[in-house]
Amino acid sequence: MGQFGQNRVQWISAMELGLRTLISPRILGFFELQGYYPSPHGRWPCLMTPTSRNCSRIFWLFALTHLLLWTLLPTLGRHELDTDSMMHFAWGQEWMGSYHLHPPVLPWVVAGFLKTVGISNWTYNLLTQLNFLLALFCVWRLAREVLPPVQALTAVCLLEFIPFFSFFSMRLNHSSMLIPIWALTILLAYFAIQRGQYRYWIALGLISGVAMLTKYYSAAMLPGIALYLLLFAKGRQTLTTPGPYLSLTLFLIMMGWHLWYVDSHQMGTVTHIGDYVASDISSRIKAVRFLFAQLLYLAPLLLVFFTVLFYQRRKTPAETSDEILQNQGLSSFIYWMFLFPLIGTAVVGFLAGIGASSRWGGPTLNLAGIALLLYWPMAANAPALKHLIRAAFGWLLVLPPMLLFTGLVTSGHAMYHFPGKELGRDITALWRNAHQTPLRIVGGGHDAPDSIAFHSPDHPSVLQHLSHQWSPWITQEDIARDGMAVICLKSDTRCLKNANTLFPEYGLTPLRVTAKAGLFFPGSEREFLYFFVPPGTSAANLETITPLPMRADQQTN
Repeated sequence: MGQFGQNRVQWISAMELGLRTLISPRILGFFELQGYYPSPHGRWPCLMTPTSRNCSRIFWLFALTHLLLWTLLPTLGRHELDTDSMMHFAWGQEWMGSYHLHPPVLPWVVAGFLKTVGISNWTYNLLTQLNFLLALFCVWRLAREVLPPVQALTAVCLLEFIPFFSFFSMRLNHSSMLIPIWALTILLAYFAIQRGQYRYWIALGLISGVAMLTKYYSAAMLPGIALYLLLFAKGRQTLTTPGPYLSLTLFLIMMGWHLWYVDSHQMGTVTHIGDYVASDISSRIKAVRFLFAQLLYLAPLLLVFFTVLFYQRRKTPAETSDEILQNQGLSSFIYWMFLFPLIGTAVVGFLAGIGASSRWGGPTLNLAGIALLLYWPMAANAPALKHLIRAAFGWLLVLPPMLLFTGLVTSGHAMYHFPGKELGRDITALWRNAHQTPLRIVGGGHDAPDSIAFHSPDHPSVLQHLSHQWSPWITQEDIARDGMAVICLKSDTRCLKNANTLFPEYGLTPLRVTAKAGLFFPGSEREFLYFFVPPGTSAANLETITPLPMRADQQTN
């Protein structure tokens, strides 16, 4: 062989070695090199055979895949966000210290994020999944404190079988935002109790305040931490240190400010709690139904877990106690914080007549995977763990495309077909043509005004339900100075009645808005009635409008 041939062989060999090194699993960071390539027997790559060294990488692969797929699904399959999502933006852009129905954290997060990265449906969907990415990370970090790496990874992956972490995760509301906030609160409480450092107690006090300022239902979880400090030996040890009292002080400062704001601005946030309290038996039954609903939501996870566990134990001998690593950390804290909110909601709800909704249960199930693996421990090399992780990955990869191609991604909510983008564009253009000024205020009934606020390039303030009580950021003087657009769905009789009461001198103009069909969207059409109140007109009397009931199930046209 000539010199050229020898050089060519050496060059090819070097390239082959370089490429193998470049694309090796160790360089890519997903898996360890050893055992990655399939064996002659056709085994799966090391993706589904995690070791204690690669679990962190597999976790991030799982979590980021979750974020990608569940962001793409509603972005591709839904033409519009749900009503609550756009309402949160309409609230948040006003930067109030509280709102008519809920405390302020979620609207602040929504408006702050969207004003920073861009206001669109897909960025809202991204924010929704970043919310769950934080939840998965907090659960993973807590699981690593009490479980070996492979078992901790399994505990997190199992959450994919809970509807709150899959199908329901496409909505960002106050209950779903509690999922990462509760997970972070419990994680910080664990660190504070176990490590005792002041930074954890300070962080615990602050995040506990954030939890309550997200939704008052956090009162179902926070007393569990306090009771753990009183009832368990490890918790009582912390009471001799300044940490718990520092945490409590910060929490009370935050809540004191919030209560002062609500009272001084006459907001209905706190009194709204009373709307869920009743003495009739149906409200008490709802509390019991809440507990059974959470068991139903857990059913897919439990079915997969025990099917794999029992099948594997029939095939292979049970692990000896030497093979099963002993759990480290405060397992009692995990059990306590898993069971306390679930049972507490049912018991207190039944005794006090609180109509608990099953949709509140998402944050109560954060610790389900960890609790299962603590109660039924397995050896790190147990085949069942590998099969459970494979099943979770498979479910994650199959469910979103199935929902997209079957059209189920838009089931259960007519708002997903609402022509909100087109409505915001048309109303803004009509207003600008009529008055040569940006649209500052829009009002009306359900759906339409919040959609306009979200999609209009002017992002006007919303007079929700034409009620000052619902939208205290808008005054009669604002309307007199800036004017407003009033728009109602043709079928919304309450909105039409309120519009006529507030502005009897204006006639309603019909408007038909059409959204064109897309790849996964069949198209839609809605009919509206609207009128414009020009800037510089006499002030309307907002007190003439009877406020809409605060509970959705009490709102009728």
